[in-house]
Amino acid sequence: MSDRQVVFAQVGLGFTINGLGACLVLLARDLATPAAGLAWLSSSFGAGLLAAGFAGRWVLRRHPQPVLRIAALVTAAGTALLATAPVAALAAAGAVLLGLGAAGVVLVTPALLRGQDLAPRLARVNAAGSVAALLGPLTIGALDTAGVSGRLALLAAVVPLVLAAFGVRPGAPMTGADGAPPRRAAAAAWAAVVVAVAMEFCFSIWATARLQATGLTAGTAAAAAAAFLAGMAGGRLLAPRLLRRGVPVVPLSCGLVAAGTLIVALAGTPAPVAAGLLAAGLGIGPLYPVTLARLVQVPGLTAARSAAYGALASGTAILAAPAGLAVLGTALDLPAAFLITVLPLAVLLLLLARARPGASAATRAS
Repeated sequence: MSDRQVVFAQVGLGFTINGLGACLVLLARDLATPAAGLAWLSSSFGAGLLAAGFAGRWVLRRHPQPVLRIAALVTAAGTALLATAPVAALAAAGAVLLGLGAAGVVLVTPALLRGQDLAPRLARVNAAGSVAALLGPLTIGALDTAGVSGRLALLAAVVPLVLAAFGVRPGAPMTGADGAPPRRAAAAAWAAVVVAVAMEFCFSIWATARLQATGLTAGTAAAAAAAFLAGMAGGRLLAPRLLRRGVPVVPLSCGLVAAGTLIVALAGTPAPVAAGLLAAGLGIGPLYPVTLARLVQVPGLTAARSAAYGALASGTAILAAPAGLAVLGTALDLPAAFLITVLPLAVLLLLLARARPGASAATRAS
């Protein structure tokens, strides 16, 4: 199967998921509902990933192609409901469908891309999602500023999701049985994915608050926080070329994350904080596709099992890491919380990357 359909799905996913925060603010306004009462909707993606992680081996036991079709259509339906819902109950249903469908896309992506050059291919399709993620909040804000409900901007994501669903062609079934993967290698690879996703979502969720603490208004801080998403997109666009040239991407990325985090935590004015967010995003961008490829390539794991483990790792990180950062930020302050949580995570990821699992670089066809 061509990577094109996966790219379409990731574009729709990136636009919608990263516009969810802005959408919930507008939803609370449009429905005259306290924002706190809708906060749980933002956790639907993480909960969906946990469900996909536990059910993934069963869901992917034969052909992964129908899973992409169903997941893309469910995501499109949830997105359309969030964009147009006139009452909170329909918006909640949309958020649940979005969470489950998006989790299905994340689950099936590595299974569909199995084969040679997995890490560069994962980086490429995730780069498309990251570019869309950068456009999502900007489009929502621009439309709302023009006097039209910004939620309607989410409907733009329905188009690539439908293209992903109806462009799917039958492919080879997933064959093979689980072997006995080295536990240490599998656990290290799984933890590396958790770390990569945890850093990504900590920055994504708390970048605006950090910029606002430097004296920016909420709207200006939200716009400046796009520096992190721009860095992510740049990092993922560069990653395939670097990987094919044999550049040690993980140590380089961790160095950028560490430097960017120091700037974000220690700077007191908006410009250097935004620059730190850009540097951190550039470093964090390649880490998810690289660590996920490593998990998929652990010997003894079929594509279905490793994809399920990857979804479980992402769900764990998305639900736990930003909440943990919030707790630390309340107990100390947000800059100190960034230092305490993100730098040790970067160091841990570097250590995990240096521990070779003894796997070949080729992804199995099972």
